[in-house]
Amino acid sequence: MLQLQLINTVRKLAKYLGSESPRLYKFTDPVLVYSLTQDPEQVLLEDALGLWLQLVETAPKLTPHFAELLKCAPGLLQYGSETLKSCLLIIESSILLGPATIISNYGDGIISACSTLYPDIVGEAKVLIDNIVLTIIKTVPRSSWPDMTPILKLIISDLNEFSDYSKILTMSLSIICYVIIIDMPYFHQLMSSFNNPKLYSNLFEVWLHKIDSFYRIEHFKLSLIALLMFLPYQPEMVRAFFKDIMAVVEKSVTKCTDVDSDCRRYDCLLKKSDEDENDVLLEGESEDYKRRQILRKADVISKIDIVTFVKSKFGELQGLFNQEEFAKLTAGIDEDVYHKLSTLDLA
Repeated sequence: MLQLQLINTVRKLAKYLGSESPRLYKFTDPVLVYSLTQDPEQVLLEDALGLWLQLVETAPKLTPHFAELLKCAPGLLQYGSETLKSCLLIIESSILLGPATIISNYGDGIISACSTLYPDIVGEAKVLIDNIVLTIIKTVPRSSWPDMTPILKLIISDLNEFSDYSKILTMSLSIICYVIIIDMPYFHQLMSSFNNPKLYSNLFEVWLHKIDSFYRIEHFKLSLIALLMFLPYQPEMVRAFFKDIMAVVEKSVTKCTDVDSDCRRYDCLLKKSDEDENDVLLEGESEDYKRRQILRKADVISKIDIVTFVKSKFGELQGLFNQEEFAKLTAGIDEDVYHKLSTLDLA
C-alpha cells in the first residue's frame, strides 16, 4: 500500500513540475524498472504505468532511459484493458517525444504487436492503435516508416466491413487518406494485395456514404484532398459514383470554407492556422500538448488552400472524359448540389 501511495504521489509531483520533471528521474528510473519487470499481476503495474505516462508527457526531450523502457511496452499489451490502454498511450506519446529514435529502434516491434492485437479488440483500444499508426505516418518521412503493410491491411479490411463505430471509421479513413497523399503507389500496391476486384468500389461506398461520421472540419478537408488526388487514377470509379462524389465535394467544401465580406470564398482552416501563428501556449500546458500542436501546424491540411485545390482537381476530373460524356455525368447531379458547386465555378 505504501508503494502505491508513493508512486501516485510522485506522479502528481511530475505533473506539477511539468518540464522540470527530469529532476525526478534519479528516483523514478529504478521505480519504473522494478515495477514493470515484476509479475504483471502485481498491484504496482497499473500505477507504475500511470507514472510512466505522466513522465513521458511532461518530458522536454527523449532520454536513453525512456527509449530503453519502451522495450517493455509490447510485452505488456497482452494484459488487462486498463494496462492495454495505458501502454498504447505511452507508445503514442513516446513516438511524439522522439519519433526518429523510437520508430527506428522499436517501430517494427510496435507495428507487429499492434497487428496481433487489432483483429480481437474493439472500441477505444482500436482507436488508440489507429492513433499510433497515424502518429508514425505523420511524424517521420515515408522512407523511415517501419513495415506498415500488416496493420494497414487490417485497417482496410476493418473499414470494408462498414464499422458503425464512428470514431474508428473516422480514424481508419484518416489513415488511408494520409497514405494516399504521401505514397499513392504504395496504396495501390496494398489494395492489389487483397486480390479482390470489388475492393475499390467497396471502399468508395464506405468513403462516400459514411462521411457524416466525421466530427471535425480537419477530417472533411483531409478526406477531400485524398479523394480528389485519388480519383484521376480511377476513372471507372468516377463514372460509377460521380453523383455521390459531387455531393461529397459540395458538403466538404461547405464544411471547410466560408465567404468573406467581399463574397470571396476562403479556407477556414488556413485562416485559423494563420491566427494560430500568433498564439502563445498557456503556461501549464504539458510538453506532450505542445508537441501535438507543433505536429498539427505542420500537417498537410494546414498547407493546402482547399478552394484552389478543388478547382484544380476538378479540372483534372473533366480531362478524364470527352465533353459529351462529362456533360452527361454532370446532368445527373442533384440540382441543389449542382447550384452550390456552381458558386465555386466548378460545375
